[in-house]
Amino acid sequence: MSLAPLPASRPRSTFISIWFALDAILALFPPIYWALGRPTPIVFGLPCSIVYYGALGLFIVASLLAAYWDDERRGAFAAG
Repeated sequence: MSLAPLPASRPRSTFISIWFALDAILALFPPIYWALGRPTPIVFGLPCSIVYYGALGLFIVASLLAAYWDDERRGAFAAG
């Protein structure tokens, strides 16, 4: 059984690649979190850190879904 990647009909969207890079910067660059990490609540009484990581999680999930749909449109999952 071979696990070779399926050939895509066209390259990945540049927008998706930039989105992934932005995901990594926002998730791995602590000064952004520290700048927003005030102890005072901002949304529905939640601390800034909870709002930051919740929004970041949604942003990353949205990028993964967009990449999946882009791969599907490019024919990366077509059998044969």
